[in-house]
Amino acid sequence: FIPIASLHFGRLGVAAVAAAAMDAFVVRDEKGTIETVPVPTPAADECLVRVLIAGVCGTDLEILQGYKKGFAGVLGHEFVGVCETAPAEYDQLVGKRVVGDINLACSDCSCCAVCAGGGDRARNHCPSRTVLGILKKDGTYARYLTLPARNLHIVPDCVSTENAAFAEPLAAAYRIVEQGVIAPLDRVAIVGDGRLGLMISECIGRHMTEGAPRPVLFGRHSEKMKLLSASANMKVALASEALPSRAAAFDVVVDATGNPDAIIFARQLCRPLGTLVLKSTCAGETTLNTAPFVIDELRVIGSRCGPFEPALALLASGLDLTPLIEATFPLEEVVAAMARAGTKGTMKVHLRCSSD
Repeated sequence: FIPIASLHFGRLGVAAVAAAAMDAFVVRDEKGTIETVPVPTPAADECLVRVLIAGVCGTDLEILQGYKKGFAGVLGHEFVGVCETAPAEYDQLVGKRVVGDINLACSDCSCCAVCAGGGDRARNHCPSRTVLGILKKDGTYARYLTLPARNLHIVPDCVSTENAAFAEPLAAAYRIVEQGVIAPLDRVAIVGDGRLGLMISECIGRHMTEGAPRPVLFGRHSEKMKLLSASANMKVALASEALPSRAAAFDVVVDATGNPDAIIFARQLCRPLGTLVLKSTCAGETTLNTAPFVIDELRVIGSRCGPFEPALALLASGLDLTPLIEATFPLEEVVAAMARAGTKGTMKVHLRCSSD
């Protein structure tokens, strides 16, 4: 039970929160349909957010292919929306455009050693966490969602709604910088010229210190690599021309291909005692000969969700990711949107869930 006095209401009213229904894309048994469902009721520490734009992510498509066995609920985790209600101590959020961390940690520091430790481990790896649109928490393919107020971040006024919708994947891209795997003079390669590879390149290229070798983005599509901003300060090269001349030429190699078999190519680019960063989550399985990883003594690091503050700062500084948007569909056409997003070579697809 949430005392009405403890909530600050925005555009919705008390009656609307209690009685409204909404459209949502609900998944059961790896199949999804648009359904009319009740507007979610926020818990005592949560806000009700009206979704403006939801991004269609590769992870969403992988869930429908079995990446998260048994997932049931509203799909989606990338969004920008408007905070409609909030706990009284967070009333500054009401009426603001917001984006949000997708991991909901238990935050019970008396019982959870991970949450008690704080930092990025608590943010990403609470063993009791739920995850927006991925694990036991309804997601973004809907008119409304709920998230803890502490998970929300206000979008700067200078950032467009369409650009703000990239905050979550850009934060995930920035996670590699946050993890500190790149030394000041490291030679860095990113493999994959899809939307994630391009965002990782935007983050890493800006992070490199003066005098460091320029990172190299390896891809298969020259026209996609041309979408990189000049500020990324990246070199680009066709993956088909990388070997053998650039074998073992990089200290850090990031795989952002979305293809489980591409780790072999990424490993070939990495020098002995180098670092291989895996960024893609894939439902498919692959057979991998681990001997070269052992022989070369490679360090293999997974990389997942990242910090929103630097991502929003990048967007506010002028990084414009809207050229990556290939199509925008209304929520009612979510099936067509996902089909488009799943078509080979497609860049970013957005869902317009409500008007600004």
